[in-house]
Amino acid sequence: MRKKYLAEFRLKLVMEHSNGNSIAGLSKKHKVPRTLLTKWIGHYKSLGVDGLLPKLHRHYSTEFKLAAIQSYRNKELSLRDCCLHYNIPSDSTLLSWLMKYEKYGVDGFGEQHGRPRVMNRPPSKKKSIPLTRIEELEKEILYLKAENELLKKLDALARPKQAQNKKR
Repeated sequence: MRKKYLAEFRLKLVMEHSNGNSIAGLSKKHKVPRTLLTKWIGHYKSLGVDGLLPKLHRHYSTEFKLAAIQSYRNKELSLRDCCLHYNIPSDSTLLSWLMKYEKYGVDGFGEQHGRPRVMNRPPSKKKSIPLTRIEELEKEILYLKAENELLKKLDALARPKQAQNKKR
């Protein structure tokens, strides 16, 4: 299960690191992965306290995504440095953009690929208009005919068994 850490906690660990504590020691003491702690320190150095705040549901333009991908592909920046420079919260975000770009090109950013977010539902039935008296009677006749046919079939299935019982 993925654990979320509060911004205050992140800042506390970054400050402890700046006061001379090692990343490995802080990681062990507070049970936080070293890579995550390193990421927080990088975000803090690059953006200050704002780098430690949660970044939820951000939308990035196609041009922004292309710029980040080109910086990474042209070996100008490493994956982590590219994320820090462009203020992308996670390495996996940039990697997913890169995979879409390699598979679909620039068009991969505009439309969704893969499984749709909402399953296609059958259209809802329109509210039925109240039946007229004649329609109600016709519906009842159909129901009674079907019931009658069912009873005839049941009777036909039961007759051979009754005949066997009489012979005994």
